[in-house]
Amino acid sequence: MELLLDFGNTRVKAAVKDCGTLRVVYSGPVELGGISASVNGLDVHGGMWCSVHPLPGDVESWMRGKGLVPLDASTPVPLRNSYGTPATLGMDRLAAAVGAWSMQPGKDILVIDAGTAVTYDFISSRGEYMGGNIAPGIGLRFRSLHEHTGALPMVAPQGSLPDLGTDTETAIRSGVLRGIRYEAEGYIRELESQYPSLLVFLTGGDAEFFDIKVKSSIFAVPDLVLRGLARIVECDEKIF
Repeated sequence: MELLLDFGNTRVKAAVKDCGTLRVVYSGPVELGGISASVNGLDVHGGMWCSVHPLPGDVESWMRGKGLVPLDASTPVPLRNSYGTPATLGMDRLAAAVGAWSMQPGKDILVIDAGTAVTYDFISSRGEYMGGNIAPGIGLRFRSLHEHTGALPMVAPQGSLPDLGTDTETAIRSGVLRGIRYEAEGYIRELESQYPSLLVFLTGGDAEFFDIKVKSSIFAVPDLVLRGLARIVECDEKIF
């Protein structure tokens, strides 16, 4: 079976693909012990990983020993990539785009990935990755208010969320969470004006905080990047 790994800024999610079924086996810190233990007893041969940063040497060596390869700008993918600088494109963004397209081919798609950063990526109905935007994620917004002001406290995203804050804590929470929701809704409405049949895919660790209220069809897919990696491997078995 193939092993697929999505390395984020602080955590990694791993899945195996066996007889066409994708099964998540690990979600946790980037450490070899936890990753390797998650596939103990499984016949892993080949697969792919993507990462937003350089990996610990022992983790990368272990994956290569299992026959895994990294997704990079030279890897063939089942989308036309129109990004101006493909070598600088986050491979998680590309994999998520492939994952969404594999689930809804022939549709105009916006992928919103809510992690440390929030990314907004557009795939046209022609199967062309058109690019996207990057914004600070929820955690970064809370920390920025706390660390770059003299008196504002660090606030958690969980808790009451009034339309207008009634104290400093709720003012910050409502400002951050409602602000990021309005941001996402603005992207969706702008694209809908050009692509009326737009579909939206929502993924990432903070996706639960995106209470988006628009008419578009929205698909919440937590393992979208892993689905994209699986599709790329399926299309390019010759890379092994």
